[in-house]
Amino acid sequence: MKTYEAMFLLDAGESDFESASVPVREVLERAGAEILTMKPWDERRLAYKIKGRKRGLYVLAYFKADPARIDDLQHDIQLNDRLLRAMILSADHAGDERIDADTPATLAEARRVATEAERAAKKEAESTEQTPQETASDESPETPVTPEPPETTEPSETTEPSETTEPPETTEPPETTETPATPEPPDEPKETSEEQSSEEQSSEELDTTDKDSLT
Repeated sequence: MKTYEAMFLLDAGESDFESASVPVREVLERAGAEILTMKPWDERRLAYKIKGRKRGLYVLAYFKADPARIDDLQHDIQLNDRLLRAMILSADHAGDERIDADTPATLAEARRVATEAERAAKKEAESTEQTPQETASDESPETPVTPEPPETTEPSETTEPSETTEPPETTEPPETTETPATPEPPDEPKETSEEQSSEEQSSEELDTTDKDSLT
């Protein structure tokens, strides 16, 4: 058995490489070939339509097969509608390094996986940094909130005393009708000073006469 290198052109309608590479595996197994490696090479827009397809997926495969079965293999590829083209070359000179080498598609996939892993590691690192801070803040006792002092209200401006209301004018009582004055009794005639003095003298004389009569 000899080692062969083959480039297959497949329909790019399948998103999964395992599903897209099924036709290649089927024709190689029917030819009794031993598949060494099978990798996606690249997906490209075709320069012209092939079997009605505008885009194609290139697949690189290394396999071992009986040289007498290669013609049957190529005939089987032409009859398969899912295989658009195929080119088979002898690869006896190819070493393991060439067989296991990466293709443009595998390199792009490796970069994508590395980028996603880097983003996931970055997110995980950020989450682990935030977690200790959150736990520390949860464990720390809450400081009592000191009540703010009440705002001092400025004394309100003293209101000017309102003008004293003048007392209401007292209404004068109605004039009473004058009652006729009762005539005063006539004054008794006052004794004249002369009469009083004569009476005093007469009383004194009586007193002296009484005293003499007694003696």
